[in-house]
Amino acid sequence: MGMLHGKTKKQQDNSIQYIQNRTNWCWAVACRMVGEQFKRNHPEFDIFISPCRGGNEETDVEVGYKKGIRSNDRNGLRMDVVEWDGESFLVDSWQRAIVMKANTECPGFDGNYSGDDVAKERGLKYVVTGQCDSHLIQIANLGFYDSEESLLAHHQERLLAVFQKGDYMIGNAILYPRGICHSFVLLNWTVDNKVLIYDPWNGSYTFRLAEDVFYSGIPTALGNGIIKWVQYIV
Repeated sequence: MGMLHGKTKKQQDNSIQYIQNRTNWCWAVACRMVGEQFKRNHPEFDIFISPCRGGNEETDVEVGYKKGIRSNDRNGLRMDVVEWDGESFLVDSWQRAIVMKANTECPGFDGNYSGDDVAKERGLKYVVTGQCDSHLIQIANLGFYDSEESLLAHHQERLLAVFQKGDYMIGNAILYPRGICHSFVLLNWTVDNKVLIYDPWNGSYTFRLAEDVFYSGIPTALGNGIIKWVQYIV
């Protein structure tokens, strides 16, 4: 077999769940991780999206939790990350469901769509409540992608308050020198001013000084990233 098909069944692990399966799906992973953490801290939102009884795999999230959902769309597919069952690629069903339900470019489809801020708000609500337009939770947005000021200048106390509750947040970065956007997950802020960051691109966890995260930048596989704006569940 000459071409790379992705991971085989014998190589399965849990990485498919929290590593972006397509090049633009960092936001979907971030929504999933932040939403799941919120549900762990708020049991009243401990809902689970059940499979469609009609057998439609488009919504078969429960089954896909374990084995993935088949996809033959290779647009942006990361074949070094996803699995191959001998016939089709298997993508993480939660990532796929979030993109299908929440993306604002082409709602209802699960292509290699990036997520703007509205899509991420919708994605967080979908993971927590099962409804993209739910009013049961609110999403806070701090900072701007083109701001010349660091988030630390005005919002440090509000950022710390999120971590003190045990919640996560989506950290949206500009990656230099290319100037592209990428979503990380910010998981904690330690007493020695280090932030724990998860990168959906490669599944890496790293502690970085807050000044680097929000001001000077942190080295990543995709470039030097500065977190310019964040989103979290209130």
